[in-house]
Amino acid sequence: MLRPARVDEAGLIERLWNAPANAMWIEPPEDGEIDEVVAQGDAYVWDLDGTVTGFATLITWVPQVYGLGALAVTQRGQGEPFLRALLAEVFGPRGGHRIGFDVTADNSRALRLYERLGFQREGLIRECWLRPDGRWVDCLMLGLLQREWQP
Repeated sequence: MLRPARVDEAGLIERLWNAPANAMWIEPPEDGEIDEVVAQGDAYVWDLDGTVTGFATLITWVPQVYGLGALAVTQRGQGEPFLRALLAEVFGPRGGHRIGFDVTADNSRALRLYERLGFQREGLIRECWLRPDGRWVDCLMLGLLQREWQP
């Protein structure tokens, strides 16, 4: 179940965000970033029977236009239902027109999921992120408009 993150879950989100399994795919949070997005109501968790198995953060670029700041799940097979629930929140109660983000071009598993949900490739950003191992990687910009979303 998707729900807004609680203030007391900021530490848990930080541990998930900084987990070694996520280091290749998600840029580490800036100091105070997690507390800020939780306080603003822009952090969500995926709660399965009382156990948080994922989180996501949203960024409001301009009214009705959102960015996906970070997303991670720890349980295989939960990425799609979690992202579907998050999109329902963005395009439903939040009244979103668009959501976009970048993803490393070599993250084929995530790209398959995003494209299956209707996201479109909108551009390539060459060598956009320096991974912790010292390699520069390309990123793809993805976007989804409300009218393209299929619940």
